Amino acid sequence: MDRRSTALRERFPVTRKLGRFLAYCTVIRDCRRYPQLRCGEPVSLVLIMPEDVDVDDYRQAVHLASLRSRRTIRLGSNTAAKIVVAEENWSKGSKDPAGVGLLKEDRWVVLAADTAQLPAMVLAAVDGIIHLAAPEPRHFIAAGKICLGQSVSEEQAHELASMPLAVISTILRRGRPVSQSLERMRKAMEKPPPVEVRQLRIEHLHGLGEAGSWARELAIDLKDWRDGKIGWDDVDQGVLVSGAPGTGKTTFAKALATTCAVNLVVGSLARWQARGHLGDLLKAMRATFDEARRRSPCILFIDEVDALGDRETFRGENAQYNIEVVAGLLECLDGIEQREGVVVVGACNYPERLDAALVRPGRFDRHVQIPLPDAGAREGIVRWHLDNALVGENLSFIAARTEGWSGAALERLVRDARRLARRARRAIAIEDLTASLPPTIAIPEQLMRRTAVHEAGHATVAIALGRRFESVEIRDVVEPALSVQPLGGVLVGPRAVVDTTAQSLLDEICFLLGGTAAEDVFLGSRSIGGGGTRGSDLHLATLTALRLETSYGLGQGLAFLAADGEADLWRTLHMSPTVRERIEGILAEQMTRARSIIQHHRIGTKQVANELLKERKIGFAPIVALISNSEPLELTADHESAAWEIVQPM
Repeated sequence: MDRRSTALRERFPVTRKLGRFLAYCTVIRDCRRYPQLRCGEPVSLVLIMPEDVDVDDYRQAVHLASLRSRRTIRLGSNTAAKIVVAEENWSKGSKDPAGVGLLKEDRWVVLAADTAQLPAMVLAAVDGIIHLAAPEPRHFIAAGKICLGQSVSEEQAHELASMPLAVISTILRRGRPVSQSLERMRKAMEKPPPVEVRQLRIEHLHGLGEAGSWARELAIDLKDWRDGKIGWDDVDQGVLVSGAPGTGKTTFAKALATTCAVNLVVGSLARWQARGHLGDLLKAMRATFDEARRRSPCILFIDEVDALGDRETFRGENAQYNIEVVAGLLECLDGIEQREGVVVVGACNYPERLDAALVRPGRFDRHVQIPLPDAGAREGIVRWHLDNALVGENLSFIAARTEGWSGAALERLVRDARRLARRARRAIAIEDLTASLPPTIAIPEQLMRRTAVHEAGHATVAIALGRRFESVEIRDVVEPALSVQPLGGVLVGPRAVVDTTAQSLLDEICFLLGGTAAEDVFLGSRSIGGGGTRGSDLHLATLTALRLETSYGLGQGLAFLAADGEADLWRTLHMSPTVRERIEGILAEQMTRARSIIQHHRIGTKQVANELLKERKIGFAPIVALISNSEPLELTADHESAAWEIVQPM
């Protein structure tokens, strides 16, 4: 068999299928800068394929391209390049994860969807990285003649060039007129009428707090950057958004992208881990950042970033794995000039669990919080999800019944109400919202009395120690579906910056124990209301005592025994009997102090408790007035705290 016949035989697998022929055309066109591929000379290339293509078509096309040249036919050369598909060769469990075996070859080509799929050694050794473009109209004219035996007009070729390759290779086939195939492709690509979805913008979100202000400022800065008024260095490029679950951190990212008129790219540790072992995870992480750079300007939203953890806390056999994951994210975040136009937004529930390097300048150097929505914000969220329904209705009772609810819980409430209305085949009514609220049960009078005494104790001790607060309230109903819920509380507003001393920390502990002390004084016994959960009075009081004694050097010893973080503090408490003894001593001393304050102002505390039972909620000034009727009060000279001080009788 002569060389020409051999060439025709090798050419047949490509010409028999239109998709392979088009792939061959694009490979020949885009690899002209590297004639070594067709001349049998050493060469190493990475070809980035278009999206949604048949990888086997490109494998066959590259194989033929590495053989087909007059010179190789004339010399009888048949040294085809080694062809590797990145996704297949370096998937989970690869025997050569670093690509060392490939580097031993003289001629090799890697087909990949993205450079993130390739090992670092392969990227370092490659002669060139070529992004294969889509076929041109002239290629479709040639494909029609060679592969289909049909004539393709210029107009048809341009229309074909605008269509996805996956659709073309499926529908355009031999024996079917091109015009008929085009008609089928048009129908296949027809999209149903889009469902009108409201564009969610930052101004539509309620209760964002400082996160809303930052978002509006970012939108202005990004517009100024696009207009050339400011440089990229003047734009916040990394922000950490924290808040309780369901407060709308993901919704915030979507609204932020819409408000800033930029793309949104989403990543998370869970998504990256789903790709496989550590190497695959890091590739997926780099791919997310690569996608963000390609789609710049954009918001790159990394959800649950606190799942990465803090390298200082890693222990055990998985420590090295976790350290490399954190290091990989740090590497991706570094290099501001490499991700111009990309604003990285990290979301988390527990910002204290983040690695310190993640929050240094240049990374997540700004921290904004999304609080649980207040009453006004809750009503606004409900009205947004109602979408112009119940416009004239008073929803204040919904806001009152949903205290402590997140935005996600309020969305579910409206969804449940809509479902009730659909089942009844009518428009949504206010009764549907009421019926969708969880059932409540009344708190027994005896428990109400204990709660009122408890909260009155907090208020009395706060006033005696010169501490301001906004209000005190108790609840008369609870939701049985919730395992833990507060029956009352003291609302403390934003506190001014003050000098933290040993005495101020002891005062904080005394205030926290004031409720339990009042139960002791008035009821002769304590309840579980002061402890049992994170964030309870006893939990916070113990933490404050631990910081005083083991971290700040303000207790019996000067030694630094634990960092200010909660995990280190608890570890020290559990491991050191001496520390535990000191903490017990501090708590016992402040409990005695709180009981003494309550005893001295017994009449005023009782009046506050009785008023709480009647009104359910009392502000700071009325409480001061109630106590002043039974004990003399005067205003301190300290204008910064402006707190009331109870004058102790001689």
